[in-house]
Amino acid sequence: MDDSTSTSVDMDACDGKFQWTEEMSVGNVTLDDDHKAFFTISNLIMEAQRLDPRSHVTESALLMLGEYVGGHFLREEKAMRAVKYPRITGHIQKHTKFRAHVQAIVNAYREGTTSVIRELPDLVVDWLRGHILSEDAQYKMWISNSIVDDRPLVYLAMEAEE
Repeated sequence: MDDSTSTSVDMDACDGKFQWTEEMSVGNVTLDDDHKAFFTISNLIMEAQRLDPRSHVTESALLMLGEYVGGHFLREEKAMRAVKYPRITGHIQKHTKFRAHVQAIVNAYREGTTSVIRELPDLVVDWLRGHILSEDAQYKMWISNSIVDDRPLVYLAMEAEE
């Protein structure tokens, strides 16, 4: 996808923040809200690292991103399993790869390499844009609102650990 012609993710010219657009909707309120939260977290990381890359706010935002990635992927994969989505294996592989990438960045930051977060907001938003518009769009017709577990992500995480 050529980013110069894409309007799926806008960066507000006034404040430099990434914005989710309706074009990115997967037709499910809960999953759309999860996707919107990724933009919020990316913007928080961008602002926090600009102010002080070593702050507790930056570290908290990074940890929040790591947890949110895991929780959202659990929710999405649970819905795909419920409808026996035929492309689930490849979708999960992409989730696993991205989750590992984010976790590696979080680990490097916690070990003292604060520079790893400079490009993280762009990485998250670029990955999300491509993933939502190409991968998630494919399950749009399969997953209804009633199939998606809309409980807070912490409940899904607790359930997954059982």
